[in-house]
Amino acid sequence: MRTVKNILIAPDKFKFTLTANEVIDAVYQGLPSSENNFNIVNCPLADGGEGTSDILADYFNADKICINVNNSLFKKIDAYYYFSRKNKTAIIDLSSASGLQLLDIKEQNPMFTSSFGTGEMILDAYEKGAKKIIVGLGGSSVNDMGIGAANAIGYRFLSNNGFELRPIGKNLIKIFQIDDSGAKIPFYEIEIISLYDVKNQLYGKNGAAYTFAGQKGASKAEIKILDRGLSHLSDLIKKQFKKDCAIEQGSGAAGGFGAGSYAFFNAKLKPGSKSIFDYLKLEEKIKNCDLLITGEGKFDKQSLRGKVTGELIKTANKYKKPVAVICGISELESSDSEYENIKFFPLFKKDVDIETAKQKSVELIIKKVANIIEVYNLV
Repeated sequence: MRTVKNILIAPDKFKFTLTANEVIDAVYQGLPSSENNFNIVNCPLADGGEGTSDILADYFNADKICINVNNSLFKKIDAYYYFSRKNKTAIIDLSSASGLQLLDIKEQNPMFTSSFGTGEMILDAYEKGAKKIIVGLGGSSVNDMGIGAANAIGYRFLSNNGFELRPIGKNLIKIFQIDDSGAKIPFYEIEIISLYDVKNQLYGKNGAAYTFAGQKGASKAEIKILDRGLSHLSDLIKKQFKKDCAIEQGSGAAGGFGAGSYAFFNAKLKPGSKSIFDYLKLEEKIKNCDLLITGEGKFDKQSLRGKVTGELIKTANKYKKPVAVICGISELESSDSEYENIKFFPLFKKDVDIETAKQKSVELIIKKVANIIEVYNLV
């Protein structure tokens, strides 16, 4: 006898492969007569990374705003964010203008990239009347501590000779004065919220540069330069603005953009997974379901330590709800998890290239749903 009636489908994206909504569509294709036999609630997720604005747009009843801005190499591109005139709230993905996925591999190097385009989007939202601006920090190509975005808003970063520096990663170490007299946004009048998807500190061995700059194209020598730059600018900010941005949790997110947004924009740093969880009232949805189907591209120990899928699993365990995790690959077995009632359904046995993942993932998700049907007796 089937005991599952109410199913909550709540996956994160499969990075560079499928959006959360595409994962949901694939799960639907695999379920038997889902609309007639089950009560299904769909809830695509994000954790402050790419796609956060898409997820929150419905919550805030926001319209898509298309805008021509600079990418992280100062080339003009079309990007977008969302703006709710009713709530006077804008939701921006940093990755929409300053994302790693916008650059070819040969172009990727955080010594030379900038968050300038993200600043252009923040300024545009303010000029449209936004009183609250939410920025999802994941997926960046930068290690500029937000100086690019600040420069777009009117900040100037000067060398010891008084020359204005280009707002890119390699110049962090060269900044000796910050001129905020030309800032075009009175940040005391609006609220900026930076949603971080990683908890790394700003600098040091567990900081932004040492942890992520290599993935963005920096060499070992360049990582050291970038790390020293983050430390140097942090000290300068502490001296000039009396703000210790390095101690804030999430300060190392997006190449130090978390710290920079706190210092330059008076932003509040909040964990993306917890914020999304609260905005979407996920605890109530989990409480009312009989089975939770979630997932992400790669599931590992980090997934259970603050990521949105981990928050789901922790809450499902609280209410003793079974959880099926569909993922590209899993570094965990069900027995590895501290939580009960969790089963993993990986699509691949080991890492695969992005093109293979793109071609095969939908087909494999449908097949894994067949396994889920059998395991949970969904007939």
